[in-house]
Amino acid sequence: MFRKDSAAALGFASELTDSDFRILLTYLARDKQVLAYDGNVIKIAAPYESPGSVSKEDREIASLKSLMSEVSEQMSLLEIRIVALREQTQKAVETKNRSSALAAIRSKKAAEAVLARRADTLFQLEEIYQNIEKASDQLTMVHVMRGSFEVLRGLNAKVGRSHVVEDVLEGLKNEMGRVNDVGTLISQPGQETNSVDEHAVDEELDALMRESRKAEEEKSTEQTMRRLATVQLPSRSNDITANKTEDLRQTTTTEAQGSSLRYDIGALECMSLGSPADGERDRPKRQRNENTTWERS
Repeated sequence: MFRKDSAAALGFASELTDSDFRILLTYLARDKQVLAYDGNVIKIAAPYESPGSVSKEDREIASLKSLMSEVSEQMSLLEIRIVALREQTQKAVETKNRSSALAAIRSKKAAEAVLARRADTLFQLEEIYQNIEKASDQLTMVHVMRGSFEVLRGLNAKVGRSHVVEDVLEGLKNEMGRVNDVGTLISQPGQETNSVDEHAVDEELDALMRESRKAEEEKSTEQTMRRLATVQLPSRSNDITANKTEDLRQTTTTEAQGSSLRYDIGALECMSLGSPADGERDRPKRQRNENTTWERS
């Protein structure tokens, strides 16, 4: 089976010869160390692992896989035979050859029964192989867990008991404290030389902040006054115009009233000093004056 698969993987139309196959196995086992072989059994190593030697379990697994391959090939041949017998039966029915049709049907039924038994066998073999793979995976997991256990136990033995760890941490803490103390002593001369009066710094900062606020308030006040002046100018001009109009109307009304009053006084004087004829004669003139006065008003 490996020979057939390797020929297909290498792109050869036919299987490798015995000498070519032995050369290929020798190269992969000795030079590349990716497999191990013993007679008819070939064991391929997992990635990053050594193939080791071929064990009894490897031989049993190889036999099982070989049997599965044979059963699968037999099933393929039986399926081809069943298709051929079905076609033969159809031709016998078309030619009305009863005996040939019955023989083909019997052969087809027998082949179908054999195919069913081979399918059951292949199913059982596949189930066994799956269980073997599961057991192999479990064995690998157990080996890994055992190795991990050994590693942890060795590391814990090197670390020691809990009180040893506590002593180490306490000593580490003390040494770090000593380092901090030395750093503090070293930095003290520099701090004394380069000391700065924090009170003076705060006062200067407060003064700068007050000047900044004062400048902002003055700017805001100036902008507010500019807006108020812009808004009030049209209203003042309108008020002045309205006041001038009202004064002109009142002046006109006063003049009209004064003219009417003077006219009435003059008429009374004429009535008391002059003749009635003069009064009758001057009535059209008064009416014209009154009309003129009301038109002015």
